[in-house]
Order: sequence, then C-alpha cells, then structure tokens
Amino acid sequence: MNKKKALEKLQLMAEDSKDSLKKFLAKEILTYDEPLDFFALSKKFGMDTIYHYEYEDLSEQEMEEFYNTYSKEILQIQQENNVELPTDRDRSWFALEKTAEKISKDLDLER
Repeated sequence: MNKKKALEKLQLMAEDSKDSLKKFLAKEILTYDEPLDFFALSKKFGMDTIYHYEYEDLSEQEMEEFYNTYSKEILQIQQENNVELPTDRDRSWFALEKTAEKISKDLDLER
C-alpha cells in the first residue's frame, strides 16, 4: 500500500466509533512526525522503549488506568498468543506491540 493510502487507512482506524486498542494506538501513531516510521521503530526497539522515550513521565497510575480501560482486549491478546505475563504493565506493553503488528499488517507495511 502506498504511503498516502496507508495514512488514510490509519486515520480511519483512529476515527473508529468503537473504542479499542487499535483506535488508541492509531491515534497515538498519527501524532508522530513520520507516522509510518513508528512500525519499524516499535519492531526494532519495542513498544515500551518508544513510549519511554516519548512519555518519560508515564506514571504507574496512568498505566493502571490504561490497563483497566482495555483489560478485556489485553487479556484476549495474551490468551490468543498463549503467553503468561506477570504484571498488568507487562500485559499492556505486550498487547500494544501485538496491536502495532496487526495495524502494520492491515496497512500492508510488511512488504
């Protein structure tokens, strides 16, 4: 998919009427100067590294609120991938990474 179409599709994901991890992440990705570079960076460095760089002050309370908002979806992703993670924070980062992978695949960026 070309860059313009990928960005349009990402924008549609961000405007989805249903609140989801996909919508949350699409909105976040669109805040980057080069949104499509986000996927290569997250694959190379990991989601928590990117977020730490962007949001150094991300507090435990904010992570807890995030987990509580998306816990059903986060647990479903963990179960689909057959992994056990020790903390809600770890589960949240894992779910965000898997969601980024799904979005990347939806945008056909793997080619």
